[in-house]
Amino acid sequence: MAREHLPIYQIQDFKARTQKERYIYLNSFANHLQEHLFVREPHKHAFYIIILITKGTGTHTIDFKKYEVQPNIVFFLKPGQVHSWELSADADGLVIFFTSEFYLNEFPDRKLYDFPFFNALLYQPILHISETEKAGLHQTFEALHREFLHQEQMRNQMLGSYLNIMLIGLARVYNTKSQKVEMQGGELVLLQTLEQLIEQHFKDHLPVTFYSEKLNITTRHLNEICKRSLGKTTNEIIQERGILEAKRLLVHSELTSSQIATELGYFDTTYFFRFFKKHVGQTPEQFRSEVK
Repeated sequence: MAREHLPIYQIQDFKARTQKERYIYLNSFANHLQEHLFVREPHKHAFYIIILITKGTGTHTIDFKKYEVQPNIVFFLKPGQVHSWELSADADGLVIFFTSEFYLNEFPDRKLYDFPFFNALLYQPILHISETEKAGLHQTFEALHREFLHQEQMRNQMLGSYLNIMLIGLARVYNTKSQKVEMQGGELVLLQTLEQLIEQHFKDHLPVTFYSEKLNITTRHLNEICKRSLGKTTNEIIQERGILEAKRLLVHSELTSSQIATELGYFDTTYFFRFFKKHVGQTPEQFRSEVK
């Protein structure tokens, strides 16, 4: 297994001395930032994140995309994404971390990527909300927080129920405000599965036929769905995932460009350099110098 070159934080890394939770974490954003200064530097998480910003300004960078931070914005992250913050001193809000294991233990028939904001292939990880919507989110958060602080009977079931209510409420708001991706029946599930397969196999450089066979459809049909829904071919989506990982390693590791090529399964380093420049417009070292 390849060694990770960025910190990957587990839930127990946050307030682990005072909280023995291994599946869910809640805090105010201001307290979270003060108690865990390391979160301002680029890092990954092994869990899902919801952050409501109520005060402050700045920027939030998620996998090289920079988003403006301002009140009444909700950010969503899924495991493995790289992010970092540049924030004003008065930044505040609400933070929720939870593992997939915790959610699926309470709702085994649900899939977290059914929530649009956790489907990175199709949707953006940001939501602007109104004051009324923020008040409703606060109310659910407070109920969740009260349950979190007390060891009552059936505590996990209550925590899971409040979390699910929050996710459904956020999904309702998100779906009314986001640009809907037009898809025919069954295509959303297919694209969600494709995203998971690419995440597992993008370093293997397998042909598109591998993915279409896994999905039990023809390569042509898969390409048609990707073009219609995402404006890209299947091969372009696979290549974009490889480029993203190359960018992560160039900026957040000390590996040489040749070592990164090997890490990503390119044993012909010259081909990797040409491939990267074709897609990014710069050589790997030019990109590293500009962004780092």
